[in-house]
Amino acid sequence: MRVVAALSAGSMDTVVEIGPGRGALTEAIVAAGVPIVAIEIDRDLAAALRARFDERSCRVIEDDILDVPLASLGDRLLIVGNLPYNISKPVAMKLVNERRCVGRAVLMFQREVADRLTAHPGTKEYGPLTVLAGRAFTIERLFRLPPGAFRPSPKVVSTVTRWIPRPAGELPDALVPALQHTLRASFAHRRQTLQKNLRHQLGEDEATVRRPLAAASIDGSARAESLSPEEFVRLAAIVGRRTV
Repeated sequence: MRVVAALSAGSMDTVVEIGPGRGALTEAIVAAGVPIVAIEIDRDLAAALRARFDERSCRVIEDDILDVPLASLGDRLLIVGNLPYNISKPVAMKLVNERRCVGRAVLMFQREVADRLTAHPGTKEYGPLTVLAGRAFTIERLFRLPPGAFRPSPKVVSTVTRWIPRPAGELPDALVPALQHTLRASFAHRRQTLQKNLRHQLGEDEATVRRPLAAASIDGSARAESLSPEEFVRLAAIVGRRTV
């Protein structure tokens, strides 16, 4: 299976599968001789997985992945899963916030979500998720999977992505809240200029807002989608939590 090959897992690794469902991917990982922790929120599916796999090769946790601290499962974890649209962003943000536990990840998303994760500045897909996830990980598209690759077949095309952690200094832990606040403010109204968005969010006059923009060498008349991730990091370090 191409997903298993992309994960490049070995017998000394610990794979965490998000939402294994009926266990098609789980079976392929177990067959490769790699220990796996399968996190399944559905009680019946979790019970079926326990009955199907030996606990020594597949440990099943019946829970919501968003409620499971990754640190409780180990470090340098290999994360894999086919993520439904409704939890794609929360899971992506979980990986950003708990990235010190992640060795790498191979994740399937609806194509539109993958487009946002890998977008470039100046495109309509580019936004806060692009910047945050992209500062924590190098994210690359691997291949697409048509609806017919799944049973039952969904109505959407899936894109498989690989996530490799970036050096810790590219997104210091202390900067994450400030960057989140800055991005939320900057993209609040995509058609407005950066200066107008920040002024509204900060509740301050135009002259006061100009100062952090000038200090970050950023043109306040630009729109948020035109800024690079590096510029947002620079701005967040100056504006900080004042954007809440």
